[in-house]
Amino acid sequence: MEHNKILCFGELLLHFAPDTSGDWLHNQSLKIYVGGAEYNVASALAQWNNPVKFLSALPQNFIGNQLKSKLNKQGIDVFSDDNSGRIGTFYLPSDGDMQNAGVIYDRFPSVFTESDFSSCENEFIFDQVSWLHISTITPALSDKAFEKSLDLMQEAKRRNIKVSLDLNYREALWINKNPVEKIAKLMPYVNVLMGNIWSIQQFLNIKIECNLSGHFDDEQLLKQAEKSALEIQKSYPNVEAVANTFRFTQGEEVNYYATLFTKQQLLVSEQYYAEKLEERVGSGDAFMAALIHGNIRNNPPQQILNDATKVAFKKLFVKGDTIDNSINIENL
Repeated sequence: MEHNKILCFGELLLHFAPDTSGDWLHNQSLKIYVGGAEYNVASALAQWNNPVKFLSALPQNFIGNQLKSKLNKQGIDVFSDDNSGRIGTFYLPSDGDMQNAGVIYDRFPSVFTESDFSSCENEFIFDQVSWLHISTITPALSDKAFEKSLDLMQEAKRRNIKVSLDLNYREALWINKNPVEKIAKLMPYVNVLMGNIWSIQQFLNIKIECNLSGHFDDEQLLKQAEKSALEIQKSYPNVEAVANTFRFTQGEEVNYYATLFTKQQLLVSEQYYAEKLEERVGSGDAFMAALIHGNIRNNPPQQILNDATKVAFKKLFVKGDTIDNSINIENL
């Protein structure tokens, strides 16, 4: 039996995207996207013909049923701990940024944050799985979600399954919590790590020691990326690869590139520039999906990095949380 499925664990969200002008109130019409960090990754991987499993929690109502149907049509097998709770949501205009105060979360309580995931047996969900992916958003949502994340990672290690972790920092989710303490417990099970030098500092307490100018072409960024990766591997030798994304925006302009540290070498992508980006949500998730896709196909590291960077940059011009059919990783 072939073991090639990718398991993603996280919360499925509805993203309400009102226009910044307020016309949505007059028109009584609002853009709604399906999102959530791990779902965005799963959606891209399924689009690229990877067999994907998605572990989550969904409400026992027509919304939950419709969401399951949508994911199944995408080729994603859904495993959910269903109960009578509500789906989590967030509000963010298309020109807003997940990292700033423009995002408004409405996800506590939700069906996911209230779940204990007891109906999801590891033997069942790990069947034919070769890769597990989680972001640091999930363990921040509840104690049970953290415990399940740790349990899944430990089980993956027992089964010799690769584990990826996206150091996805959301300040609003870590109020009165210690991210370093929690993520340190997950790190011994991680093989592929993605983030940036700032999220590495937030989650792993690896300080930025290089004197940065704040400009995208600062060579100190590359030195810090390598330094941070070496520090990570010193503490966690199980980490085989560390990817850093660098997105610098000024107004509507964007400069974008990425690095990948693997086999004791820092690889650097091309730099991309655009005068106006269209969408700030989901670019990092697209990068993560491409990183997984390339690793599963055993592509050369430089190709993996190049493809992931191109995919992430292209996502900046696709509305919504997920990529669409315009982004084909086999034909970039």
